This record gives sequence, C-alpha cells and structure tokens, in this order.
Amino acid sequence: MEGRNRFLLWLILLAAIISISSAGAVFQLMNEVDPLLRSSWRFQLTALFMFPFFIYQTKQSVDNSEFVQQLKEKDTIYIIIGSGLSLGLHMGAWVWSLDNTSLTHSLLFVTIHPLIIVTGALFLRYFVPKKQIMGAIVGFVGGSIALLGISSDNNATIIGDLAAVFGAFAVVGYFLAGRKLRQWMPLFTYIFPVTLIAAIQLALISIILEDSTLSLVNSNNSIFGWFSITWLPYVLYLALFPGIVGHAGISMVLRWFPPIVVSVAYLFEPLIGSIIGWLLGTTDIPSTWTWIGGTILIIGMGIIVTNASEEGEILEE
Repeated sequence: MEGRNRFLLWLILLAAIISISSAGAVFQLMNEVDPLLRSSWRFQLTALFMFPFFIYQTKQSVDNSEFVQQLKEKDTIYIIIGSGLSLGLHMGAWVWSLDNTSLTHSLLFVTIHPLIIVTGALFLRYFVPKKQIMGAIVGFVGGSIALLGISSDNNATIIGDLAAVFGAFAVVGYFLAGRKLRQWMPLFTYIFPVTLIAAIQLALISIILEDSTLSLVNSNNSIFGWFSITWLPYVLYLALFPGIVGHAGISMVLRWFPPIVVSVAYLFEPLIGSIIGWLLGTTDIPSTWTWIGGTILIIGMGIIVTNASEEGEILEE
C-alpha cells in the first residue's frame, strides 16, 4: 500500500473513532428529551440515511441464488431481529446512563464488552487463553477502582454505571450476530434492518415508559420530534457522524487494517469522549480514582483484544 493511501486510511480511522466518541457528549446536550426517545431519534435518521445504500447493495446481491437462499432462511431472520433488539437495548441503556452518571464512567463501562465476552466464555467452559483471563482480571480490578470515583466524581452514580454495564452486555448480541451474518451479507444489507428494528423498539418502549406520543405538538415528547428545528441539528450530527462516518469508516479500514488495530483504537473512546465532553461543558475532569481505575480497565481490555487477535478472534464487528 502506498504511503499516501495508508495515511488517508489512518485519517479515516481517526475520524471514525472521534465521531463515535463524540456521541455521548452530544446526547448529553439533548438532556431535555427523554433518553429512550433520543436513542430512537438517532436510529430513525441513521436508518433513513442507510436506506439508499441498503437498496444498492441488496440489488447487487440478489442475482446470487445462494445469497437469496441464505437471506430467506428463518435463522437469518431471527438473527437480524435479535441483533436489532440487542442494539436497541444497548443504545437505550447507554443513553439512560448518560443522564444518571458521569460521561467518563458511562463511556468506560459501556465499552467493557471484551471483558464480558471472556467472562461469558469462562462460565460456558469454553477454552480461554491465559492472557485473556489475565486481561479480564486486570479489567475487573480497574473497574472496581473506577467505582470508587463515585464518591468524588460529580454526577457519577452506581445505578448509572450499572446501566452502562447492561448496555455493554446487550451489545454483545449485536457483535455476535454481526460476526455470523457479515461473513456473507453486505454491510448495509445487514445494518439497515438492524438499525430500523432498534429504532422501532426504542420508540415503542419510549411510548410505554416515557409517555412519548406520535403528535408533533410537543417536539420534546414526540416520536418524530427530531423533525423540529430545535433537535434536527443534533440528531443530524449523531446520524451522520457517529452513525455513518464512525461505523462505515470502521468497516472501510477493516479491509486494509488488521482487526487488532481497530480494536485497540476503540479503547481510546472513553478518553476521547471525555475530552470532547469537557470541551462542550457536559462533564467535569474525572477524579483520581476514575483516572487510575479507568486506565487499568483499558489496559485489561487491551490485553484481551491484543491476545484475541493472536488467537484469531475478533471482539469487534
């Protein structure tokens, strides 16, 4: 690969990680809107932007009889539905956590899915390399230390941290589904229906739990309130940058970079997101306990993802 092209790929990866990391702070700027409703808005517009790409990629594949046959299988449909529900639960829990704990704590705990995957494998008695077990232990120690920051970090709470952890659990199903289906299914053929399912799920739950309505009279409480001039710029940013630039950019560079490069880049999300939040005024500088614990937690996850690459396992979709 030419040096110029490689430099461009690094810029794309950097833009993707910064875009993804910025979502938390932008969601916090919208705190007048209930969290599940905000989450649905983001997925509604993201799905709308993805639709043309979905049509294009699907049309390119329908001439392949094997693709059509796999697409019609019940297992494929169930996995897509399950992936969408997992993604919706992940986003809803995470955005709720942003309202109930500090931005840094939320970002730290919602990104611990490598820890969860390793721990789940141990409980299911699968073989887990010793380095990954060591990484999990280091990660749990770091997470425990970070929890000590609750007493000194402004806005940090145990219930908010637990919501972020639940979000990390939920996204594992999305990753596992993606790992299975993306072996043969084009990116937007997979991710459009998944995103749409997540948007619908969150809208329905918001109607039940947050008393959201279909009426556009009060945009702060409307399922389609993102149409309003007040919220459209925020949701447009979330859909275009974290939603499209972030995830499409990651998928693009994975064609040329080893998965380990992307997995390690993801580990910087809590740091970059916290800096963006500080610049936008949505979060304060974290306490010493959070700095120490968060650093150890990230080191633990780094041990896991680097060893996962050596063992041929990919922890990111």
